[in-house]
Amino acid sequence: MKSKIQLTVFGIVLLFLTAIGLHWLALGALLVFLICLLYRSDLSFFVWLRKHSFVLSLVSIVGIFILAISIRVFLIEIFSIPSSSMENTLLVGDKILVSKLNFGPALPKSPYEIPWINLFWYLSSDKTTNLDSTYWNYNRLSGYSSVKHGDVVVFIHPLWGKRDNYFIKRCVGIPGDTLQITDGIVFTNRQAIAVSDDAKQPYQVKVSNRSEFRSLVDSLELEVFGDNFGQADESKSLNITRLQQKQLTEKKCVESVAINLVATDSTQWVDPKVQELAWTIDNFGPVVIPKKGMTINLTPISFIIYRQTINLLEKVKLEDKSGVFYLEGQPVTTYTFRRNYFFMMGDNRHNSNDSRYWGFVPEENIVGKALFILFSNSQNGFRWDRTLKLLK
Repeated sequence: MKSKIQLTVFGIVLLFLTAIGLHWLALGALLVFLICLLYRSDLSFFVWLRKHSFVLSLVSIVGIFILAISIRVFLIEIFSIPSSSMENTLLVGDKILVSKLNFGPALPKSPYEIPWINLFWYLSSDKTTNLDSTYWNYNRLSGYSSVKHGDVVVFIHPLWGKRDNYFIKRCVGIPGDTLQITDGIVFTNRQAIAVSDDAKQPYQVKVSNRSEFRSLVDSLELEVFGDNFGQADESKSLNITRLQQKQLTEKKCVESVAINLVATDSTQWVDPKVQELAWTIDNFGPVVIPKKGMTINLTPISFIIYRQTINLLEKVKLEDKSGVFYLEGQPVTTYTFRRNYFFMMGDNRHNSNDSRYWGFVPEENIVGKALFILFSNSQNGFRWDRTLKLLK
């Protein structure tokens, strides 16, 4: 009776995994289940194995080793937050759990990307070995969802460093979106996207009573740009969340709170730094995020916008020679993208190195979705209030 119940539950689990698109995980679970059945069977090899404890221990160690690798490659991974670019959603010292099941795990492209196994390759490689070499083509197993607006995503930086250069940002644009930032507000397809309550932006605060305001800042633990309380002016610059901004507007010592946008002069431009665009982190676009199969007309402006993506990420040579465009030496008037791309931004909007500075993130660089904070530790001690905190 007990065995029948176990088989029924296991069958339901397999059907569920298959129904949500995780066919590969259902097959993996079935394989492990069959191995367990064989181990408990009366076949001579497994009877012999059960009687020899030393051999069984070795097999168990190998099995645990393979299981641990499989969990990191296919299921979940833990990352540590090293910077303030996602404050206050994520703080320096947070340890987060990242799911690879949501978007599907990207399969390793070389032995160097397989946890622990890569140690053998590191030890056997010589000085001429390129550790970022690609041994296998990009492949991603199916997930039960796709990257959506607002997801907090871990990805490998598309341009800087090696494959272990992980970044974490919030997705604000998916393939095919038309994205625009106007006065610090992000629009996708002409709709303003929701901003996390923990997202930070710089505000200019006009103060009527400096001493009361200083006490207020200390009580709310607000971040003030510079130690400017001793200055004669009554305007203070704060990097705060929307909730904190609302709290300030209700205080008698505060006359007004207004978002502090960066200047539009050339010193504040982000790439591509050209007069025709004059984009800043607060006024950016509109730009269409490349989608696989999407075709664009090549013009001087579109070439400027997409040149880096095409040449460095699509890995083809597109040139502009006196207004005539050449793709791998052949004249063209259009270009069709070969990959899907995403636009990522940090929640600490004015202190985040993100897609506004270096462009789009290709789908193959996405590692997984950050689900929750496991625990958090800072120089001031353990943050108990952040333990097992879900991310929104």
